[in-house]
This record gives sequence, C-alpha cells and structure tokens, in this order.
Amino acid sequence: MRDVWLYNQRSMRILLLLVPFCLAGQPASPMIPARSFSEPDFVLHDAQHKEPQSGVQFGPGGITIQSGVGTPTAINTLAFSGDGKRLAAGKDFGRVTVWDFPGRTVLRSFDTGQGIVSAVALDSDGTVLATGGNGDKFSVKLWSVTSGKLMRTIKLGLDYAKDLRFAPSGKWLAATYNGARSYILDPATGSVVLELKNTHGIRFSKDGTTLFTGDAENFATWSTSNWARSGSVSRSKELPVMLAVEPQGERMAVFQTWNVYLYRLSTGERLSVSPLPKNSTQIPKFAEFSVDGSLLFLTTNDRLWVWDTRTNGACESVVMFSSGGALSPDGRWLAGSKDDSIFSKERTDGVWVWNTEKLAEACGI
Repeated sequence: MRDVWLYNQRSMRILLLLVPFCLAGQPASPMIPARSFSEPDFVLHDAQHKEPQSGVQFGPGGITIQSGVGTPTAINTLAFSGDGKRLAAGKDFGRVTVWDFPGRTVLRSFDTGQGIVSAVALDSDGTVLATGGNGDKFSVKLWSVTSGKLMRTIKLGLDYAKDLRFAPSGKWLAATYNGARSYILDPATGSVVLELKNTHGIRFSKDGTTLFTGDAENFATWSTSNWARSGSVSRSKELPVMLAVEPQGERMAVFQTWNVYLYRLSTGERLSVSPLPKNSTQIPKFAEFSVDGSLLFLTTNDRLWVWDTRTNGACESVVMFSSGGALSPDGRWLAGSKDDSIFSKERTDGVWVWNTEKLAEACGI
C-alpha cells in the first residue's frame, strides 16, 4: 500500500510510547552531553476540534493499531507564514489548523479530506494555505485562509506530498513527493513550471532568487528567474539527503548514515558531524538554521534539538512523540508539536513554543 510508510511511522511512534527503544549494534557518536530545553513559553491548542476515535485500541489481546487511522491529537507537520504572523499545523483525520500566532488564537480550521496530513505551507502573508496528505489521490490543495474555501486541487497522481514550501514571494510553490519527484508549481494556475526527478529535497534562498535541490547524483542551484541550473556538486556515495541550507556561511545540513552532517555548499566537502544520537528509522522532518547560521534546529528521535555548530554542543527537548517543527522567519520562535502518550492522564498535547533567545540561554549557548 502507498500509505505503508506513513502507517509504519505512526506505529513506530506508538511503540516508542510503550517500550524503551535503542539502535542495537550502532556505535555511539562522540558528543558533548546534551543539555535540556527549558519549559515552553506557551502552548497552542486546537480547542475547537475533537478527534474521531483513535486507531489505537485496548482489547483482550492487548494493544492494536488500526491501519490508516490516526492517533489522538497527532500533529505531523508545522509551518509559519512568511511574515511569521500565522502558524499552520497538519494533523491526522485530514485536519489542518491555522493560528493567529501573535494573538495565540485559532484563526481557522480546515477539514481537507486528505487523511493523514503530511505537509502544509503558508504563503508570504498567510492568506493562502497549501496542504497534502495520503488521502484524496495524494492531492495538493490550496485554500483561502480568509474565507476557508478551497481554491484549487492539484492531482499529479504520484504519492503523498512529504514537503510543501512557498517561495518567499509566494509566487511559486515547491512540492516534494514521497516517490522522489518534485515540482515547482504556479499556485495561481496550478501549472507545473519545473519538474525534478529523483529529487529528495528542495529549499528556497531567503531572498527567493535561488532554488537549492538534492537529487540522486547532485546538489544543485537554480535561478528562480528562468529556472536554469546555475551550478552543482556531486552527491557523495553515502547518499546524503539535504535538510537545510545556509548560503551565507556556504553550508548545508544533510542526513547521512543515520546522523546529521554539515557540508560545504559549493564543493560538497564534509565539514562536521552533529553530536546527536544516531537515528536509522526516520529522516528528520524539520531542520532550519538560525538567522546567523550558528545553530541548527531540528527534530530527530521524537525530540526537538538545537545543535550549536560552533562548539558541537547540543540541547534536547523532552520526548515529543512527534516530528513536527518550525522556526519563525525572524528566528525568534521555535515551535514543536507534542503528542500525548496513550497512557497520559494530563493534556500535554499541542504546539509547544519557545523564545529562541531564552532557549539558547537555558541551553548554555
């Protein structure tokens, strides 16, 4: 089934709630002991929405996990608008919630009909929402946040969208599918302006003039003015997958051999390895450099992490039981999705938000 990966990811997350989990036989990475996150500054809840019955059920034979059905309160992905004033969360059961971030209130919720929502994106001013999931024939849908109405449905008939992101101008939408194929779309018409095969990652530069891509053979740069490729470096035999790009410092973060590394953007030279624990089960869903490029925020092993690339120190959150994360465009706020343990008697779910300056101080950065 095409939703096997999503189901396995959900099952693995539930198993993490039940038993201790370790990567047997994998050598530990040399690392400075990680510090711990401070308490979040505030938590956002989708108070308007009650989840349907969970796919996790207790019975005489123990715990069962129903395929294709979500878990309570699960948030799979997060995204800020370009101006940082709105935050979108993609959930199970086709649910997407958009918050007025400064006001910390639910602005609007959408029932997309897309099953497990795996990707969301907001344009520059947060008026257009893009969503994708494993339902409705793996469609990408565009919604008006102002009216709540569906504006456009794009069906490319491949697999679920694992990543969506608008260019800073909002003029283009990059869609990366689980089948290692990516498209640059014109959201105004739904037309394809660039198709990229065997592509695992796409990132826009902050000024929107450059597109960075990673395919089966190369890391490449493209001009967004004419979509011509302007440069490339060979991808190493260890098959690194691009996570985040920091052009000013000539660096990109990649996932490779169960860990996160820094590479030189122009040459493909490996610069350093993170002190994070190894993870062979999932490529980080979220990774973003701080504004000055010194810190890398990311999710792995069901936690949020901060990697100080200058000292090789690390800081970790509590177990979030989720992989959703987002950094506001100005770098001031870090958001991470928190799922409840199925044994939890307290409501700790929602979007946990940290002021990054205070977080860095707590982490000794």
